[in-house]
Amino acid sequence: MSRPPTFATALACLCVCLAIPPATANAEDTTMDRSAPATSARLLSDTVGIFHELIGRFEQHGVAASSDAPMEFYLQPCVYLSLHLVQMREAGWDDIDYDHIAAVSGASALFAYEPDSFDPKYANLSIGMDDRIADATGFGYAWTPFSGAEGAWRAIVQSVDAGRSVKGWDWENILFAGYEDAGESAERRVYAMTDGPGTYSKWLTWEEFGSWVARIEEWGVGKLGSHTERVPTRPAGDIAARVLGDLVAWSDESPQHLREKYPDATFGLAGIELYAEHCADMEQFEDFGSCHGINPLWCHRNSSAAYLRRVADEDVFAEATDERLTTAANEFRAAYLYWKQFGLHLTHGGSEGAGTSKEHREEGASALRKALAHEKAALAAAAQALEGMEMGVVH
Repeated sequence: MSRPPTFATALACLCVCLAIPPATANAEDTTMDRSAPATSARLLSDTVGIFHELIGRFEQHGVAASSDAPMEFYLQPCVYLSLHLVQMREAGWDDIDYDHIAAVSGASALFAYEPDSFDPKYANLSIGMDDRIADATGFGYAWTPFSGAEGAWRAIVQSVDAGRSVKGWDWENILFAGYEDAGESAERRVYAMTDGPGTYSKWLTWEEFGSWVARIEEWGVGKLGSHTERVPTRPAGDIAARVLGDLVAWSDESPQHLREKYPDATFGLAGIELYAEHCADMEQFEDFGSCHGINPLWCHRNSSAAYLRRVADEDVFAEATDERLTTAANEFRAAYLYWKQFGLHLTHGGSEGAGTSKEHREEGASALRKALAHEKAALAAAAQALEGMEMGVVH
């Protein structure tokens, strides 16, 4: 992503272009050039700043993983979740990070692989992540349909005027955080941010915005998502039990509706095992890499680790259960590190020809098998911790 030398300079330039004093840019409606027809503009500059801090500063498709380790970077994560996190920080959920919502949403419990297909990696979009996140954090969320460019424009203006960005669908997802009205609709602009396949934070012309609307409506996903209100949360122990239950159950068999939606995908531990086999099989797969098929899934092994370690540290459960949670966290962390080792050999955008190199393929497959072994150990400890929770050993 191309940007000026500093983010502060970029934001100041945006404010100047909008004729908004930098100190009041996040909350002020403004009148544009007095000699022209009255127009208004608004930019949620704090939201732009949050996007930069979590995503944009890396200048590639990724996200800051954890508040505990601000320089930990996940390459090619789940954009639905990373932009959800931007909206949560915008609304004041400052103590939430990517690892937390990846775990409580159920996303970190899923692994799905189908050769030459990127569809199964989106299985997490069909498990009710918004409601799961709301149960754990209180961040209420809703999607509202729109019709045509004018309908989308009105929805964005209304939400931005209320101080809330709106999320839409695109090749991944897109976040709208500002608008600039004009006497002629063709002169309007909308401020958009996205990450994947490209990463940008910029003004879209009305023509560009219209192209987005046409594409999304053709795909049948003409709707926008935004924060609604703070909602009641479920007890932390109940959320932890659900996270653990999904980790254990879905490692063996994913929910039936996902298997019906992705009938050719292999889920859970069997999916990781098959992926490792295909990595090593140079006869069937002449080229191999870590991009579209599974790219947001491997980093979620670390999200499970981070979440379980925090639960153990919060002393919600008995000591024996906390010890098993810590063991599971350590094993998930080890699995993640071996996935990173795999990525050193076969990452997207890595060494030219690595995907056809016998050495890289063998080393990559070896790392995957070690990751699988650690994930199995993590799940064994998670199952023991879950058994302790079900026996009611809560402080």
